[in-house]
Parts: sequence; structure tokens; C-alpha cells
Amino acid sequence: MASGTSSTRRGRIAGARSRQRGVTFPTSTPSAQGVEPAGIAALVDALEAHPDIEPHGLIVQRHGRRIAEGYWAPHTPDRSRLVYSLSKTFTGTALGLQLGEGRLSLDDPVEKHFPDLLADADPRTRRMLVRHLASMATGHRSETLLDAVLLDPDDVVGAFFRIAPDEEPGTVFAYNQPPVLALATVLQRLAGERLADYLRPRVLDPIGAGDLRWMEYQPGIDVGFTGVYTSLDTVARLGQLYLDDGVWQGRRLLPEGWVTSASTPQVANPDEPTVDWQQGYGFQLWASTHGYRGDGAYGQLMVVLPEDDAVVAVYASTLLMQDELDLVWAHLLPAMAATPLPAGDSDGRLAEQLATLALPTAAQRLGLDGTVAPPPTASPLTPVEVDWRSQRTVTAAEIDGDDLVLHEDVGTLRVPLRAAWTTGPVDHISASAAVDAGGRVVADLAFVETPHRLVVTLDPSGGTFTTTWASLPLTGIGVETYLATMHAPTDAA
Repeated sequence: MASGTSSTRRGRIAGARSRQRGVTFPTSTPSAQGVEPAGIAALVDALEAHPDIEPHGLIVQRHGRRIAEGYWAPHTPDRSRLVYSLSKTFTGTALGLQLGEGRLSLDDPVEKHFPDLLADADPRTRRMLVRHLASMATGHRSETLLDAVLLDPDDVVGAFFRIAPDEEPGTVFAYNQPPVLALATVLQRLAGERLADYLRPRVLDPIGAGDLRWMEYQPGIDVGFTGVYTSLDTVARLGQLYLDDGVWQGRRLLPEGWVTSASTPQVANPDEPTVDWQQGYGFQLWASTHGYRGDGAYGQLMVVLPEDDAVVAVYASTLLMQDELDLVWAHLLPAMAATPLPAGDSDGRLAEQLATLALPTAAQRLGLDGTVAPPPTASPLTPVEVDWRSQRTVTAAEIDGDDLVLHEDVGTLRVPLRAAWTTGPVDHISASAAVDAGGRVVADLAFVETPHRLVVTLDPSGGTFTTTWASLPLTGIGVETYLATMHAPTDAA
């Protein structure tokens, strides 16, 4: 594979200073804040060594100082990326603000805010309160999103209220998207603006958050339960705001008492499959075996650890989020001491490690040479489906010089075929590639504004190609269906 210029990588590390919208976040070394650098290094090593975790970014803060930050190329610190259900914590933050402003109460009947939709609803539905929406305790025993979409794809909230609860509201927990969409709709109606716009002057600007974009459910209504695109820096800053009880640099941003309420389990959930999902659910936050957290599909984490005065933020791609948390508990928690530690070479070694993080290239992942240039294809290759992980929107592929060209109904994508991770004209895709002994071209396409990576394998001799997602995108509400549109919305808050 022809060599090329790799995509730019920046790893902010211990001792550096980060800045968003003019608000600096203070930094320090791990040792100065009582954290053994070897513990953070061991966490990094463990994340990389786990066969089913692909780490993309890590931030550790302690005592209000950022002590470690690094990104695995081609992922970078300045990129806004989809956080999936970690979006719910931003919705919960807006709820806390509106409670403080007196716009609504947790004990408001939902019917008060949707009188037209609940007039003929089931009696249990009519007994729902705002607190039940916010704590996913609406009385339903399972996820209702698919049922609601099938009932009325144009009015998911209205359809949700037509699905009768199985139990009395407030008595059972079910991880459930439509209640959060209903909550987000209420908040945006009361605010008279989108959640992203409402949060910007009240929280995002004061804490120095950079770019944050939110997918819309309907014009003027952000999705609420997913759809936020933002940087890991913003996630870590929001975690710090929660750790400090809603106070930022001496200024109270969130109402007094909100953080305690939001992070306290509102209803038991012992039937969840893993231990950190069995600790209870608050208001758009999960209780954990240590502290509490906001999280999103495929390993997007905002972990708040009040007992250790620490915040951990992680971007990753994994189905095994319990394993991801277990690595944090196993390596980082024992590294935290009550007092500062003697400075030594380990701080510097950690800084060097964090500055050089990178995902394996296609050649490294497959143990291939990765230096042979592929021959151009005389005509476009035809797709062959592998299984449910195939990307069916790609109708043809070809090799044009040193580039891979993918054809979709919405147009074509040109991706550089280089051994190193390289970003080409399509800014939200970075790629690396290799040629195996049989002449097949294997290209890894990292969609850097999402957690996802697509493997494209081209067989020029056979005239075919396959596509396989390492982790299947949750399309529909979250990311778009086409590869060309798998990036942050164009509007920014």
C-alpha cells in the first residue's frame, strides 16, 4: 500500500492546558493530585489489550485538575462525536435547570403538559408524573420505542402514550427511550427553544464547553435520549460540574440539591444483566458500584467518583461496557491516594504514552505487510453481503489510483488507501489499508464522529467486495443510514 501523510493526531496530556471557548481547565500531574501514574498507564494498557474494546479517548480529572488526557489516532480531541445515550445526561441537566427556574415540578402530572395526547389514555398513563418520565419508571416493563414507532412514526410521543403501562408508574424500571423523548419535548416547549440552545448560556458556555450539536426529532425538538455530538472535553467538564454539586469556579449553575437527586436511585432495577446496571437509576444518571455515571452505547462514559473526588471520561467502541467499567475500577481506583505522591519519572512516561496513542492500522490488525500498492480496478466491484453487519447502501466500489471510491445513492465517497491512518476529502472518515497475500485490499474506515469502524474488503480478481461493521451503528435516531451522512449535524450550539 502506498505510503501517505497520516491524519493529524493530538494527545493532550498531563501538564498541558486545555481551552474551550476561552475557559481554561486547570491541569496537573497525576502524582501531584495523589494518583499513581502507573495506574493510569495500566488502565490504558488494559483498554488496548482487551480484544473487544476499541478505545478512542480518555480523560482523568482529580481534585478539579485534569491529570491525563489522550486520544487513539485517528480520533482527535477537537472532534465532536456521537455519544448515544450519554445525551440523556444533558437532557437531565436541562430538567434540573428548569426545576430551579420554577418552570415545572417533578410531581407535575404528565397530562398537564400533554392534555391533547392523554385525554383518552389508559388510567395508569394518566397517573404518570414528570418524575416517572425522568427516571424511566413509567410502569412499562420493557423498551417501547419500536412499538411506538410502528404505531406512529411521525408522532412517537403520542404513540408512546397509547401503549398502556404494565404496572403502576413509579413501581418498575425499564430502560426506555420514549419517556425521555416526551420529557425533552416538555422541556423544549417550556423553554421556547431547543435543548442545545437552552443549555448553551446556562451551562455549556460557563463551563467552557465547545461544539455541541443535537439531532432533531422534529423541527425545533432535540431528540433527548440520544443524538448529542460533542467532544470528550465537554463530557469531562460536565462530569466536573456534577462532581462539584453544580458549582463551577464558585458560581452555582445547577440548583442546589439537583445533583444529589439526579444521582440517587429513584427505583430499583435488580433485573438488569450486569452489576453496574443493577445499582439503580436516578434522573438520567445511573448509579454505579463506585459513584455514578452517564453512559452511551458502545462505551461512551462520564463517570463521577465523589469518594475519590475524580471524574473519568471515556470514548470507545465496545459491546462490553461492564468490562470497560471493570477496568476503570481495577486499575484506576487503587491508584488514588489521599495525599500527593512524590514526583518522579512515571509522570513523564505516562505523558509520552498518552501522546503517542493510536489504533492499530489495517495492516497491524491483520498482521499484514501493508506496503503493496493495489492495482486499479477496470470496472466497479459488486457487493456481496456478509451478514447483518453489512452496509447495504454501498452499491459499488472501485480502486482509482491510491483511492477507494464507494458509491451510494446519495453520491460517492473517495477515501485514501494508505498504510497509515489518513483523512481524505471526506472529513468524517479516516482510513488505513493493506493488501494481503491473495491480492485482496482490506481497508479500515473509522467514522471519527461516531464510535464506529467499517471494514471494506475488495477482491479485484473476483470483481466483488464486502463491508462489515466492527460495531453496528444504531441508525434511525442517532446516526444516519448512509455513510455519507454519518457525521455531526451541521447546526451547532
